[in-house]
Amino acid sequence: MVIEMQVTELFPSILEEALLQYSEGAIADFSPDFYTSLPELQEHLLYPCAGGKRVIRRPDFFALQDVDSYLLLYTKEGSGSVHAEGDSRVLEPDSLLLWDCRDYLQLRPVTSEWQIFLLFFGGEAADVYYEEICKISFPVFSLPEKSTCTDQLRRIIELGMITSPHHAIEENRLLTDILSDLLFSLHLEHLDVKAAPPYLSKIKFLFDTEYQKDYSVTELAATAGISRYRLSREFASQFGQTPIKYLNNVRLNHACALLETTNMRIHEIAAAVGIDSVTHFISLFRAKTGQTPAAYRQGYLALLDVSPDEDGPHPE
Repeated sequence: MVIEMQVTELFPSILEEALLQYSEGAIADFSPDFYTSLPELQEHLLYPCAGGKRVIRRPDFFALQDVDSYLLLYTKEGSGSVHAEGDSRVLEPDSLLLWDCRDYLQLRPVTSEWQIFLLFFGGEAADVYYEEICKISFPVFSLPEKSTCTDQLRRIIELGMITSPHHAIEENRLLTDILSDLLFSLHLEHLDVKAAPPYLSKIKFLFDTEYQKDYSVTELAATAGISRYRLSREFASQFGQTPIKYLNNVRLNHACALLETTNMRIHEIAAAVGIDSVTHFISLFRAKTGQTPAAYRQGYLALLDVSPDEDGPHPE
């Protein structure tokens, strides 16, 4: 019988009971850090239950079932196998598993050590995302280098121990972004349309991995041997945004991470992500997040209950 989890305070005992029943190894080596949530918001938002970085070592293995939660499991180093009813997969570095923990799942290291990031989460919207993803593919993803999903996952884990309405809304946004990106990537792979021309894939790869550089749509189009108007039209048709909008979105995602994790000033962050004009950077950032970079950083520090000082992040 599935145990219904109404608030995250119940989650530790539910997970421990499942692990003790199905696993072989020191449960403490696997058990994540447990979070609390706001019950009045939990009903409406995606919310983390537990998370953290863990190392599983052979010959231990861990398994669970009948836990009313979803799991995101990212492989940092080493590799491991996941066994579900009727299927098994090997998770290599930079792979991400999404799983409904009401179903049986066994995790077993393949290498001597398997370094992973775990995030257990819940929320009614998760059911919809998971169902749509499983209609298309088994829910294992090979993430590209410098994927924003990994940064978002780490940020949720960092924020997990703090409980406030602001913090809950931010975690909901990050979880929604991760699940939306995963589902969108599957749709792109399985749409019944012609695959992206190599020149479009190359441009997207450049934007994803070398976003700091200065790009001209006219020059990119000339290199591809097409007009800039055709390039913009085809890129938007294939990836959902024009080249410049896509590039700026990548830059702003990385800017968010720098605002949260470094003491770089706003103009330094703008330059680091490839935007020379601070005014333009602030305008783009406000359009994406609804607040200025300085306000975003102050909000993040408030979540951590940290006041900016000479050793901490600079608000300007």
